[in-house]
Amino acid sequence: MKTTGVSQASKKNPDSCRAFWTMSLLCLLVMPLFLLATEAGAAKITFEPNELTATVAPGEVVTVPVTVSLNDTTADNSYASFSLTRVDGTLNPAWMKSRIPVSLNAMSNTRQVQFQVSVPAEAEGGEYTSVFRTEGLRSSELVAPADLMITVDVSQTLFCNQVPLFSDISSAEETISVRNHKEVTVELSGAVSVPDGCDISDTWYKLIDEYGELDQDEVPLVINDDGTFSVAVPMVASRKGKDKDGRLYTVTFFAENEAGVGESPETTIVVLHDNHEKDKHKKGKHKKEKYGSKKESHDSKKRES
Repeated sequence: MKTTGVSQASKKNPDSCRAFWTMSLLCLLVMPLFLLATEAGAAKITFEPNELTATVAPGEVVTVPVTVSLNDTTADNSYASFSLTRVDGTLNPAWMKSRIPVSLNAMSNTRQVQFQVSVPAEAEGGEYTSVFRTEGLRSSELVAPADLMITVDVSQTLFCNQVPLFSDISSAEETISVRNHKEVTVELSGAVSVPDGCDISDTWYKLIDEYGELDQDEVPLVINDDGTFSVAVPMVASRKGKDKDGRLYTVTFFAENEAGVGESPETTIVVLHDNHEKDKHKKGKHKKEKYGSKKESHDSKKRES
């Protein structure tokens, strides 16, 4: 009977029922605004940059740094621990770690996180994107969640896996006559080539003097557009009196690309111990040529007569 009485009272007071549903509707409308206001006043996790792109060739491994910060905390002892977890996207999960733990606090509120991307050699070219989100959050105060977007651009550019190659190395002189400590230059030339997909980043040559007086480690070398080069290497035309086999200079060329450093075979130039032997050789050759010329002239006159 009491239940019937309450039911009848409700029927007699429709305003109270209407008030209940009105309050319920207001709660549904106000609650999201309350949550937004609360999140707006919460501490924040930020990424720098918050969207990044890594260009990777098939078969290549690259490391992408991202700075993670905890900002707008309200206490000196605030902290936040969480994981950056892949939640969505077309990026193959096998190409990079799907969970990266991060711990920050008010005293040490910034940390650099390394994302390592490993693209298999058989990967197809194109863009692959994934969203990483702060999950498993444990903190001393309310911290708003944050997203990080990573795009991997798989380039079909050929991967550089061979160092530069030198060829046709030649020297204008293999020996130098003694000239009483006179400074001379010896012209050396050659060519350097790189495989497809590689670019030369640096070139230089190294000079080694047997006496250690003119050693030079990294002398810049200019390469022409067609890969050829020519350089005048300074030397001194002198040798020690007891150095019977002459003073030895050694030149080696170097070039660097993405795969490493390539070097040329060594080219040697010798300062002769004694110029007289060279002069005798020249005089003997000259006499032989002169005698041959006279003999030919004599034979010619004999035939004419």
